[in-house]
Amino acid sequence: MRHEARCSMTRVVVVDGFSSGKFVAQRLNDAGCVLMHVASSEGLDSYYYKGFERSIYEQMMVNADSCATLASVERFKPQFIIAGAETGVLLADQLNDHFQLPYRNAIDKSTARRNKYEMIQCITQAQLPAARQFLVDSWQLAKGWINDHGRFPVVIKPVESAGADGVFICDDLKACQVAIGKLLGTTNKLNIANTQVLIQEYLAGVEYVVNMVSLDGEQLVTEVVRYQKQRTATGGVLYDIDELISCDCAEYFLLVDYTRAVVRSLGVRNGPTHAEVMLTEDGPKLVEIAARTDGILRPDVCGETTGLGQIEAVVLSITAPDVFAQWLARPFDYRRLRHTYNVCLISHAQGRFKKDLFLGELLKLESFFDAAFYVEEGQPIGVTQDVFSQPGTVYLVHADPGVIAADYRRIRVLEAQGAYLAAG
Repeated sequence: MRHEARCSMTRVVVVDGFSSGKFVAQRLNDAGCVLMHVASSEGLDSYYYKGFERSIYEQMMVNADSCATLASVERFKPQFIIAGAETGVLLADQLNDHFQLPYRNAIDKSTARRNKYEMIQCITQAQLPAARQFLVDSWQLAKGWINDHGRFPVVIKPVESAGADGVFICDDLKACQVAIGKLLGTTNKLNIANTQVLIQEYLAGVEYVVNMVSLDGEQLVTEVVRYQKQRTATGGVLYDIDELISCDCAEYFLLVDYTRAVVRSLGVRNGPTHAEVMLTEDGPKLVEIAARTDGILRPDVCGETTGLGQIEAVVLSITAPDVFAQWLARPFDYRRLRHTYNVCLISHAQGRFKKDLFLGELLKLESFFDAAFYVEEGQPIGVTQDVFSQPGTVYLVHADPGVIAADYRRIRVLEAQGAYLAAG
């Protein structure tokens, strides 16, 4: 059943309105929604609060006591409760289930939407292709499975994490032991203890992102993106380029049809999903999926490249479901209006962040559209090891993909020259 059109004073609770969730919250505020922010815990990494805008929220609270949180949210009288970032997914599910709001997802699959082991188990039970995997809490168990598996590389990662935090691609047994030693007993960037570690079959192929927004069980595809990643010397994973692909690419429908089935199997009926999918020689296989918006997205970039984008689609699904239905009814998911690269910065040396020279060079690039820096002027930065230590993202947009490719290469040359580093 389609939702009725909603008034501008829609009341929305945003759990952890960080990352791209801060843009969802800002757009909801622009649409006249009344917002409450709930931080899922007191121990969130300071990374998440970068660029966080408190003024758009009528109320704010930290979830330190579940009874107090329920009482505060009940007094707010929300019509919608959404997760802004990965850290907020479980609490948003729990609150939605408690208040039985229409814009919610199947609570029995909630853990499988966060726990990477249960996620793959769930889609495997749904007869969908997936990587072989094993869950361990000791090196001895891990060593036995890896030996039985008999193939390298293998992927080792936390059971619950985000942004390639703690993800290692290991080429031999020694690298596996080192990776597991680095993870077991530590706390990841989501403030979750790594008491177990997931080992997975390495999926060879080209990796893609498939972003969707669901409403009443119908999915609108907002972006399909081809990933390019780099590996660190220790087997860690760094994001390099996100490149939007066209709906008429040969691989598009394979990826989309598979991801729709994944979304359904995980009980998602409403809200955004961000899926990472490897296109192997045997077809698409899920790397992982998250029930929140793609963290690298910016609404203005999406407006230039597809005319909508996942962030705006989430807002429409809440504030204007009739307009969302019109997008769903179109004979195609989206049109790529212009080419784009999201270029993740990768620092190769230590120093202090100095943006003026670098920004001046970026402004000379024909395809330069925007830059988001995650460090402050003068702040010490080191060699990039993961998404949380990447200094920023540069957004390139142009009609000619050749121009974008050339500008990307120029950015990497500038980085190698230390263009955003001051000595010391």
